[in-house]
Amino acid sequence: MEANNRFSKFVPDRLIEAREARGLTLTELADNLKVTHQAVSKYENNKAQPTFDTIEKMSNILEVPVTFFYKSPMESSESVVYFRSMAMATKKSKNVHARKIGWIKEIHKYLENFLDFPKVSVPRIITRDNYIQTDFEEIDLMANYVRKSWNLGNGPISNVTLLLEKSGIIVARSPFSSYKIDACSIWEQGERPYILLSNDKTASRSRFDIAHELGHLVLHSNIKMTEFNNKTNYKLMEKEANRFASAFLLPSSSFGTEVVSTSIEHFISLKKRWKVSIQAMAYRATSLGIFSEFQHINLRQRLAKNNQLSSEPLDDVLTFEEPSVLNQAIKAIIEHGVRTKQDFLSELSLPREEIEILANLEVGYLIQNLESNVIPLNFKKKD
Repeated sequence: MEANNRFSKFVPDRLIEAREARGLTLTELADNLKVTHQAVSKYENNKAQPTFDTIEKMSNILEVPVTFFYKSPMESSESVVYFRSMAMATKKSKNVHARKIGWIKEIHKYLENFLDFPKVSVPRIITRDNYIQTDFEEIDLMANYVRKSWNLGNGPISNVTLLLEKSGIIVARSPFSSYKIDACSIWEQGERPYILLSNDKTASRSRFDIAHELGHLVLHSNIKMTEFNNKTNYKLMEKEANRFASAFLLPSSSFGTEVVSTSIEHFISLKKRWKVSIQAMAYRATSLGIFSEFQHINLRQRLAKNNQLSSEPLDDVLTFEEPSVLNQAIKAIIEHGVRTKQDFLSELSLPREEIEILANLEVGYLIQNLESNVIPLNFKKKD
């Protein structure tokens, strides 16, 4: 009787979620389970209940706890998930990262039961749900407006990731090396923004990625899915987010006055100060009319000749910006005894390894001290 009650709680949507998070097709999962394609389809469409043995196999293959399949899913949303480099991304890779950003939200929502997170102070400048192209000059003004609203001045931003976290955005990182995606983000109505970044990039390129996602949040967060799926619209929105990132990281009133040479050495010194890639700075200088197209191409050719297009000077020197808000929140509730590590894992029912990656925790943090074969013994005190 108890088993029947438990099986009745199996949630088909969680199976779809786990399968897509692991990048498996329905047929691939069926092959791994050694069942038919039709059987898995019935499980996912709630037309059949898997046996507990099958659920345990699903748990092992998809690397999620068994309890994951019994937990109610987060409410689905029609909000757009913005993918940087989406033009090269497959449907599979988009599904993987859309599911991962959903897990970030789930971790945050759980933590929000115990802690107050920073209030969202991100200006949602364009709020229409249909896409209309925005002039680059206007985007520059919008980027300046965001900087002013956050009291940043016109100089380099010391830590973009920390800045966005303090502004109420939940930021996480995950390996993207096997997918043609650099970053993704979402901002649903009535919710806070979430950004997922690749941890496979250089520090300077990663800063540009997060500024690019901020551009989507400011400019495009209310766009309808049908508008976003239009290829022409998407290409234009990507260009707009790039322009926003350039203007946000490299204001014309300050950065523009500092570009006084086309030499690579000069741009290395600028990179050290602004923490933006040489190529992004050269493109910005060209868009501002400081460089001619010939000068821009010439600089890129010199970088190519030095084998510095994919690996620029200072790439191994600049410090990577690590997200910290989820890390600090999890450690706070555990170290203050609000929840034990076991409580946290049991109640959240997400893969431990995935939580540690997304929350930027040390590998194994959530199992440390949980299982120990050391029995505490004390020496007797002598009278």
